[in-house]
Amino acid sequence: MVSRGTTQQSSAPYNRRIVLDVIRRQGSVSRKEIVDAVSLSPQTVVNITRDLESIGLIVSRKLKGARSRGQPPIAFELNPYGGSSIGISFEPGGASAALVNLVGDVIRKQEVEFDVRKERQVLACMLNLVKDLVGGASGERPWGVGIALPGPLVGTDISFLGPTTLEGWKDLTILDELQDLTGLHVNYSVDSVAGALGEALFGVAKGLDNFYYLNLSAGLGGVLVVNRSAYKGANGNATEVGHIPVVPDGKPCYCGNRGCLERYLSLHSLSEELGVRDLHIVDLPGHGRETLARMLAAGDAPLLAWCRQAAERLRDAICIIENTLDPRTIVIGGSAPKVLVEHLVMLAQPLHKSVRGGVAQPGERILLSERQEDSSILGAAVLPIYDMLSPRFEVLLKDRRRDVKVAGLLGQKMSNRAERL
Repeated sequence: MVSRGTTQQSSAPYNRRIVLDVIRRQGSVSRKEIVDAVSLSPQTVVNITRDLESIGLIVSRKLKGARSRGQPPIAFELNPYGGSSIGISFEPGGASAALVNLVGDVIRKQEVEFDVRKERQVLACMLNLVKDLVGGASGERPWGVGIALPGPLVGTDISFLGPTTLEGWKDLTILDELQDLTGLHVNYSVDSVAGALGEALFGVAKGLDNFYYLNLSAGLGGVLVVNRSAYKGANGNATEVGHIPVVPDGKPCYCGNRGCLERYLSLHSLSEELGVRDLHIVDLPGHGRETLARMLAAGDAPLLAWCRQAAERLRDAICIIENTLDPRTIVIGGSAPKVLVEHLVMLAQPLHKSVRGGVAQPGERILLSERQEDSSILGAAVLPIYDMLSPRFEVLLKDRRRDVKVAGLLGQKMSNRAERL
């Protein structure tokens, strides 16, 4: 569903975002197609595309072979060099970071190991990552820094507990320090939300208004996306599907319950099964992902045993999500190697019967991220881009800032603190 523009003068930033969103979704689109999609006047669309092109957010090209009276028709596309952002994705063993351009290409990527329980060390590592990646940016400075963190991120009975979270943290004030020290605006979110927004902007969910994103990483999380907005619940914690108990009297969980999904379906669970250093599944001897593929092909007994029970829990998770939320599809992303996720999905067939059975087309109930290994950092990097480009009114009404010319055109305001999306 494409958002519609409005004719009120005060909504000019919103209309620009609507047009930008149509161009992003279509990839290449003419002015007439934009007019038809957003219900704005041709002159308004001409003015908006001229404004967006003048600040480098879009580029135009003449359509070859197209016949028309007067000037040849023009198509508009996002300018890959029109902006960039830095994404940092945390997991308990360290962080991955990347510089990402306006169309979701990873320009430069880095990984670093550290003890996330030591907040001052975390801040120092983030500063080094940002410094290195800013040095790799061409043109203007990046729009901002996006941080993806394992949740929950506010004080609850299960926050900051256990090896799949930011264990021992009390708050997120170091993100404010990061903003002060770098001069770049910082957006942060639960990793599941960040991953979902990344898929909505640049991934397999690009054309979907409704889907569920299942984040299979160190832990297990997820979020429902409705009308391209992540539903975050009363306190921003509607992401903890991994803490739903599914096995009676099962394994003790760090949240205080037993038999939670995450205790069977997560990279931490796999590391326990294989007896390797926590969260270093992708760093097994040799190149981790290739090693996992070889282990699967060779029929490694401990790995296959884990996969069988993990696939059963995946079937449970899919059934729970479908029967409670009825999403159009479930997109599986996160830092888990794609070869592993593909194997789990294969073993999970046939899926449990649910409200999606008989309604969804074959192959539609589950989609795998095409950016599986990069989906976490892409999701993090998307946060400043999504914050800038989103056509949602609630984003425009927030009190936030930018000091670049893009900001004024798209309706951004000032903020002195790191902000959650």
